[in-house]
Amino acid sequence: MIKFLKRRLSQKITIFVLLILLLIISTMVLFSYHFFKNFYKEHLSHEVYEELRAYTSMIENGYDEEVISYFIIEKNRERHAHLVYFSPDFELIYSSHPISDQWLSQYEEWVKYQYQTGGETLEYVDTGIDFHIPHIWAYQPIYKEGQLTGLFFIDKDTGEFEKAKMQLFFLLFSMGLFAFIIGIALTLYLTKVISMPLIKMGETTREIAKGDFDTKLTVYGEDEVGQLAEDIRVMTKQLKDFRDSKRQFISHISHDLRTPITYIKGYSAVMKDAPTVDDKEWRRNLDVIYNEAKRMEYLVSDLFQLTKLEEGKIILHKEKVNVLPWLEAIVATRQLMLDNLSIHCEAISTNNEITVCIDQQRLGQAVINILENSIRYTPKGGSIKIVVVEKETDVIIEISDTGVGIGKEDLPYIFERFYRVDKSRSRESGGSGLGLAIVKEIVEVHNGSVDVKSEEGKGTSFYIKIPKGE
Repeated sequence: MIKFLKRRLSQKITIFVLLILLLIISTMVLFSYHFFKNFYKEHLSHEVYEELRAYTSMIENGYDEEVISYFIIEKNRERHAHLVYFSPDFELIYSSHPISDQWLSQYEEWVKYQYQTGGETLEYVDTGIDFHIPHIWAYQPIYKEGQLTGLFFIDKDTGEFEKAKMQLFFLLFSMGLFAFIIGIALTLYLTKVISMPLIKMGETTREIAKGDFDTKLTVYGEDEVGQLAEDIRVMTKQLKDFRDSKRQFISHISHDLRTPITYIKGYSAVMKDAPTVDDKEWRRNLDVIYNEAKRMEYLVSDLFQLTKLEEGKIILHKEKVNVLPWLEAIVATRQLMLDNLSIHCEAISTNNEITVCIDQQRLGQAVINILENSIRYTPKGGSIKIVVVEKETDVIIEISDTGVGIGKEDLPYIFERFYRVDKSRSRESGGSGLGLAIVKEIVEVHNGSVDVKSEEGKGTSFYIKIPKGE
């Protein structure tokens, strides 16, 4: 069915182009044929008319009969034309060729009728007598001193004209046929050139649909087909990244949920199977169960929030906020976590205060996530600095620390879900692995961006850029 559809596409393109080509060539051939035919016909008529005028002028100027006989009889003996000179009574005086009575009668009748009725002096006539092609009949009256002295008549067959017309038609038809054949060849070639990449892309997309994201598409180019191929390659990479991310997500979430569940199950089993009740041991076991349940709650809460952020289901409640006091209030809530760390907040602005339109709770959570990371990875005696810089249209919040830093190979991935720089980090030393992913989503919901710079052993700096808003 798919191959049939491919053939149908090729056939549609070919048939459409060939129909257009046939229409154009046919129109050009017919137009050219009629144009040249009419042009030659007019030329032939003009030639006959001028010839009649020349002979008439000779007679009117008094040439003797021998000269007239020479021009009428000798000059036209080998031509496909009959020249006849009639008297005013329509009697034959001279003729360039022997004429049968039947033809002479027709000549006389035509000339007499045209002269007496004032009809056409030149006409294309198909007599049906011994001729299979039209003739040109023309006459010219001869006057001397206002008196009719005779009528000059010419019967010229159009055999040469018909022959030239057929040759012209054959030439134009041959040229049109040649152009049509070339058009067919070019159309088939171009159809193949266009359809082959589409066929390859169709085969590739079917492999992708089956789940083979490692398949390679070898179609390239700078035209629309090449751009489509590039889009398919980008789509394939994104699907592959999504599949890998999905697998990693399932692996991480399974691990992070299985560990607390194992603790809860194990300690609750110990309590259930204990022969006696030991208050001190039970309290310790209950603390473990509670802490693990709380860890699960945080993980599920983070996952739920991240999912809502990614789906755009978070509704922001923005309000105008003085940034520096707002940040100082956030820092005050984390004083107990500092543990011999110094922290400093400052603003760089030409105004007395820096204000920005934000959702305090959502963006506050992003700042807290970064701040807690800085506290977690900065050794005792280190420092954390928060600087607010006002730009023309944006406000930049820089959170810098003198901690352990992040390796260059890890920097591109730190905002991904469950990505951990320290792969061996214990459950007690960190959170769910979703903190920075949530930061990125929250900032982007505010139409902002977040960036990071870091050097191992020297510290890390996060930059949150937020539009000022109204």
